[in-house]
Amino acid sequence: MSWDGPLASVKLIIQGKNLERQLIKQHVEEKVGKAVQKHSHLVREVDVRLSVRGGEFGKGPRILRCEVTLFTKKHGVVRGEEDAETVYACIDLVREPVIEPVVEDVSDSRPGEEEDDLIKEIVRTKYFEMPPLAVAEAVEQLELVAHDFYGFQNEETGEINIVYKRREGGYGLIIPKKDGKSEKVEPLPTEQLNERSVA
Repeated sequence: MSWDGPLASVKLIIQGKNLERQLIKQHVEEKVGKAVQKHSHLVREVDVRLSVRGGEFGKGPRILRCEVTLFTKKHGVVRGEEDAETVYACIDLVREPVIEPVVEDVSDSRPGEEEDDLIKEIVRTKYFEMPPLAVAEAVEQLELVAHDFYGFQNEETGEINIVYKRREGGYGLIIPKKDGKSEKVEPLPTEQLNERSVA
């Protein structure tokens, strides 16, 4: 599926169950297309995935999720996802960027400073040692720091990598490309991670 006009060069992929309703497809084309149009010369493909969790036969309340992944021509991947009670609401929410300030300690802010001002500046900087680690060791450190991600120097490559917890379970690994090319990395089995943490 593709758009017309200025978005004609951008490939659009819509995935999900129960999408035979033309209105949902039109809503995705309109809302996501509007968000991408200004930068269409930088984007080669847009992948939109709609899913439902919970509800009548699942656990918990029925939540719809819209995940949008933009594959750019030269600048990597941009991804956003939102949950809502209706498919139209999650599509609308995912296309609007939200910048949320990270405030760990209120005493870091200056007296009289409004919360809106925190969005415009980095409110905290941390410095830490970054000894070379294996990926499995980085996952162990991620579990110890109680964050969603952990930056480390990969002992095999010497590059800075990031491991992160995936919402779907398991871990992800972010590796910088070399000369615009990416290397294929084999998954690290969970058993191997568990063995390292027991040892």
